[in-house]
Amino acid sequence: MTVYSSDRVGRLRLVLAIVVAIAVLVAVLAAFVLASGDRTAGLVALVVAGLLLGASGAALKLLGEAGRGAKIATVATGVVCVLSGLVLVGTWLALLLPLLGLGVLFLALIPDDPEAVR
Repeated sequence: MTVYSSDRVGRLRLVLAIVVAIAVLVAVLAAFVLASGDRTAGLVALVVAGLLLGASGAALKLLGEAGRGAKIATVATGVVCVLSGLVLVGTWLALLLPLLGLGVLFLALIPDDPEAVR
């Protein structure tokens, strides 16, 4: 049973691709922080990047079916984005990640008619 229309799947893929890009950027920045010698901040950023990559990758994979699993994965990705912003407080990502997470949650949770032809 599909829960998302093809239009919604396309929009979610775009937003989740942005989450993947930001996660890769966080991973690169974490590597630089680790190389500079701040192990705690670098490891926290690396964990955040891993969680973002894992959640968004799983959601992207499940969006092909547009089923219930895809909805659960996209909601989980939105929650991870919001919480990651709280973890990275004091950086510019603390503003960007919660906004992106709220966007993912909005797209994932608002009602959609998968049978509608658009």
